[in-house]
Amino acid sequence: MENKKICFINGANPKFLGGISLYQKNLLKYIKRKDPSLIITWIYKSAKDEITSDDSITYVGFNCGKIPFIDDIIYNIKSKNYLNKNYFNIINSHAIWGNWMKSYKKQDNQKIIHTYHGATYPYYKVHLKRFNLIKRILLSPLLLYGYLIEKTPIKNADNIVCVSEKVKKEINETYNSKRKIEVLRTGVDLKEFKLRNKEDTIKKLNLDKEKIYGLYIGKGGYWIKGLDRAVKISEEIYKRNKNYRLIVIGADKNKVGNLIDRAFIIYLQNIPREKIPLYYNVADFLLFLSRYEGGAPTLVVSEAMASGCLVICSKDSKQEIIEDNKNGLILSTFNENDAKRIIDLIQDKKKQQDIRKYAIKTIKEFSIDKWGEEYSKIILK
Repeated sequence: MENKKICFINGANPKFLGGISLYQKNLLKYIKRKDPSLIITWIYKSAKDEITSDDSITYVGFNCGKIPFIDDIIYNIKSKNYLNKNYFNIINSHAIWGNWMKSYKKQDNQKIIHTYHGATYPYYKVHLKRFNLIKRILLSPLLLYGYLIEKTPIKNADNIVCVSEKVKKEINETYNSKRKIEVLRTGVDLKEFKLRNKEDTIKKLNLDKEKIYGLYIGKGGYWIKGLDRAVKISEEIYKRNKNYRLIVIGADKNKVGNLIDRAFIIYLQNIPREKIPLYYNVADFLLFLSRYEGGAPTLVVSEAMASGCLVICSKDSKQEIIEDNKNGLILSTFNENDAKRIIDLIQDKKKQQDIRKYAIKTIKEFSIDKWGEEYSKIILK
């Protein structure tokens, strides 16, 4: 009997250590351990057409140009052409890269799974709020694009997976669907993200043990990820305590230079992945103030919780597993009142410790092994 062939259609470059790419890496790590005989291919968008291999995985890159939105359409077309020429027992596409199913002729004994990491139509609706009326009118065709590009999988895939109850609800409402959808919240590696001695970690990172540290992690989409909110509330904290510093990791300085040019901000553009857990350990709290998220928890939130880093999230990020004042804080105004809530909590060591303990207890239910086991049941059964 031939070994099973699986193709993952994920536009994110496998070299990028974040977002959907990291989600995919975590899944591959688990299923390869589960069944080493699997033959795995990962398709992605690339600067050039290329095929490479590493650690029993074949990576197929498609050059789709650099025109936003058009590149994703081209990517879906190239993915479909590739699938027509190469047989796979299982195909698992992600996010907006499932439109290839349109007019694709499913082959014998083939299983198609699609994972929604968010709902693009409501995501774009949130994005348009940042613009004035004229720009919103000019950019309104994006709503139609967002609706159409994610429509096909809900009809054509054998199995649908959503990363949160919120995404499941949005997908069903957007496409008026009543089909069965699995909800699998994103898992976290509890061996990598864990409690560490804070003083030792501060020394390793050459930071000041007398300082209070907030943490923001996010590479792209600084408006949707709420970097401006993190800076705004950090200014209020800094006014009240000059020992406060906000560590900003991953943001593109060319895009956010004016925003992060503050005395209280420590800017770190590129940090090796293996060092990221240490920053969760030294930070007193994570500021996760996104305007829209699919995952609940997202990888950043789950990593922070597992590391004992206090999670402070926005109400509109809808981190479903976060309960206000129980395993995190939920903010909605990002003004001096919310800043006072943070300061009061930092000063209340007992309350702080209770929240951290409950957060760790909560996230243990979402270990990478439990998540991987549930996902592999859908893929491999």
